[in-house]
Amino acid sequence: MDAAGLGKVMTGWRYAVLATAASLPLVSCGTVEPDRRAAEYLDEATGATITRVEAPFTFFSDDPSRAANARDYLDAAPLAVNRSGKYSWWLWLGVWSTIDRGVSGGDPELAAIAALQLMVDGEPMELGIQAATDRIPGAGALPYTATVAPATIVLLPLTGSQVVRLSRATSISIRTEMADGEVRQWQPWARRGSWTNFAELAAVQSGVLP
Repeated sequence: MDAAGLGKVMTGWRYAVLATAASLPLVSCGTVEPDRRAAEYLDEATGATITRVEAPFTFFSDDPSRAANARDYLDAAPLAVNRSGKYSWWLWLGVWSTIDRGVSGGDPELAAIAALQLMVDGEPMELGIQAATDRIPGAGALPYTATVAPATIVLLPLTGSQVVRLSRATSISIRTEMADGEVRQWQPWARRGSWTNFAELAAVQSGVLP
């Protein structure tokens, strides 16, 4: 088999693995008691206490113009950081795809997110993408990994009231505007973990959330 043929085989194998992984149940990356849907742990590198859910939610966005039965995915999960009594709340995002964009001759990577809006029970919740980061301020390793690698990781700040609103929601979807101008709608695909229990645990610890 020549080099070109081998390259096609390897590319096909890689995206077959991604598609198979997308169909598997989500597995949490951290050490969390299996009977708890929200848990805390000590970041040994910084001394911060991190509160997290058992596993991220996963949302999907179809792109039928590029590939049939292939999707882009967005994992999402909240986390809270307690640094000596100073609390912050964050929305962790992991963006990944099973679409081989290089085959269609376009940009091989999914465009970056330029704006993000949560739709919470049909009402918009704007999140400031300009404050996005890829690491937890004052803490070490992230408590989540995306369902499939490679993935683009983004952290957006939340307020305590936003955490409460999310915890009480019966439906959550996501609307993004990408850097290339495309508007994407992301619908729930898989759900484990509980933002309700996350808010309850964070409230007990911080005394801030109602």
